[in-house]
Amino acid sequence: MKILLIVNPNAGPNVFKKQLRTAQDYLLQQGCELKRVDTQAKGDATRLARQAAADGFDVAVAVGGDGTINEVCNGLANSGVAMGVLPAGTANVYAADVGIPIWSPLTPDAVTKGAEIIAHGHRRQIDLGRVCFADGSTRYFLMWCGIGLDAAISQSKDAARSPRPLNFAAWLISGLMVTYDFIGTRATIRMDEGEIKERVLMAVASNGQLYGRVWRLAPEAKLDDGLLDVAVMVGQGWPSAIKHIIGMTFRKHIKDPDFHLHRTRRLTISTREALPVHVDAETIGVTPVEVEIVPGALTVILPEDAPVRLFVN
Repeated sequence: MKILLIVNPNAGPNVFKKQLRTAQDYLLQQGCELKRVDTQAKGDATRLARQAAADGFDVAVAVGGDGTINEVCNGLANSGVAMGVLPAGTANVYAADVGIPIWSPLTPDAVTKGAEIIAHGHRRQIDLGRVCFADGSTRYFLMWCGIGLDAAISQSKDAARSPRPLNFAAWLISGLMVTYDFIGTRATIRMDEGEIKERVLMAVASNGQLYGRVWRLAPEAKLDDGLLDVAVMVGQGWPSAIKHIIGMTFRKHIKDPDFHLHRTRRLTISTREALPVHVDAETIGVTPVEVEIVPGALTVILPEDAPVRLFVN
């Protein structure tokens, strides 16, 4: 098996980096042909993954956080080359959702276990979402596309980005400050089943179930059903935002009359005032946008015991 490791050198502490070398040795011991490349700038992981597909690699492994994984997805979409993941970010939402071990001081062997999954795990085709902007540009996403409050929080994180990613505490403080000032705007959302016109704080088109590592925003979403689960949170100002956050935290959001959950293959969102848009926590543009599902666009390597609730087949 020919494997390319695409490594974000800024992701993960030094202890993780030592474990990564152990994982590389394990893959070599399994008879894998291994090459490692480090990213230098935004977009590098997409370019390197696309080149891996062109060069005949069997697997491209994203070593980093959800942003690195998103870039690798964009390089591998519809290529047939499998994506593996060794998570090293702040949230690691995809890895947590599908059961890939995440390194921490309490799980020091997680990276080697992740390498075992890459060498011997189960390959499965899953869907990708794709967002299309008014200028014709497009971007795939693995987990979600968010419009509104969460994208504004991601935007503030990007504006304050240091050479090292923000830790969770800094991200939380930044999020609370943005939430206090965010009032939302009138929006029109068109989906397969009809149209919504509301004052929207946030809309999230989900491919997976887990959101932000904390909330199961779309508890019935499947990675291979050819559909997006769209959560729309309506209201105005920080009191409404806090109410939604509390509802999601205690898993009461589905019953909230100001929370709407829909299933669709495609949606369009236009807003009275432009709202920021993110994919997998990376801010990439503003409304209006069209979002669609691309069935079976990505091959991934998963643990044999990946949660069955995430799949139709």
